[in-house]
Amino acid sequence: MQQKLKKLAYSLGLATTALLASHNAQAEGRLTIYCTVQNALCEDVAKRFSEKYDVQTSFTQMSTGTILGKLKAEKSNPQADVWYGGTIEPHFQAAELGLLEAYRPKNQANILPQFQKLMASDKGNYTSATYMLVLGLGINSEKLKALGLEMPKKWEDLLNPKLAGEVQIPDPRSSGTTYTIMATLISLWGEEKTFDYLKKLNANISQYPKSNLVTSNLVRGEVAESIGFTHAYITEKEKGNPIEYVIPEGKVGYALGGTSIVKNARNLDNAKLFADFVLTKEIQELPWREHHLYQLPSVVGAEVSPLMPNVKQLDFVEYDFDKFGSSEEGKHLINKWVEDVKLGDKLVK
Repeated sequence: MQQKLKKLAYSLGLATTALLASHNAQAEGRLTIYCTVQNALCEDVAKRFSEKYDVQTSFTQMSTGTILGKLKAEKSNPQADVWYGGTIEPHFQAAELGLLEAYRPKNQANILPQFQKLMASDKGNYTSATYMLVLGLGINSEKLKALGLEMPKKWEDLLNPKLAGEVQIPDPRSSGTTYTIMATLISLWGEEKTFDYLKKLNANISQYPKSNLVTSNLVRGEVAESIGFTHAYITEKEKGNPIEYVIPEGKVGYALGGTSIVKNARNLDNAKLFADFVLTKEIQELPWREHHLYQLPSVVGAEVSPLMPNVKQLDFVEYDFDKFGSSEEGKHLINKWVEDVKLGDKLVK
């Protein structure tokens, strides 16, 4: 009889443990996401997280610079729990400004080897590399042919006078893409030569729109060339649009997309679950498998689409993330771009 009671108690213990584990897996409550990946992907990731953990999930899709500005404005009363996507340097700047909560996701240790050192640093306490983007030149091949020009091969080819009014890049005040362009060129050439190049390039720029408009303007033939991340150009070519991409000669620029938890998040436990969730194999592969979005996974073991650039064949720029990830450097470069490139001799008010 005593032995039977022991067995019953053990069975009840197992049942209780299983019940608790089941309850923990169903993380009740809410989660608010500020999102910088494409809207459809953001919606899908939010939906999958909601279904898996029984969490009421909402998101707002905005550019990297806009989100950083909102986090600053909302510091005393945070409106979001987690920031998903966007180039990683503004995430680092947010951490420096005390806007992020420290957390290392479970799968962060499986980040690709080339980024392990970065993730092992203090920066990895606040932000995880969630995907990788390769910097390149986007070309509307029909428009380029109409201009009688050949495909560009190097950065300097964008300075061709025949491209006057035929080039676009995003405004760095709202987009992380142009910040990556500046960081890449400074790493290659130094700051003085980079801004000399950007001032010359300005003569060929038709406008500096928001980042989500640059590729669509290229597709419509409003311009012949743009600078951006290759994943967007691959998607447009797959749709049948006359879009090609070129990775300029020499060392290759890239960006890491980040995920971070907002300081004093109202739903901290769910934010931690989400930071874990986006580093799983399923979510790492979701962009290209379901959405024709060709950002490269950041985690070992996640499969890569054959349409993506072969990163093993590329010689990447060595970024100083301490420098370009600092809020002071970010402010300096954006202000310098506005003063020296956008406005010329006029000073920013």
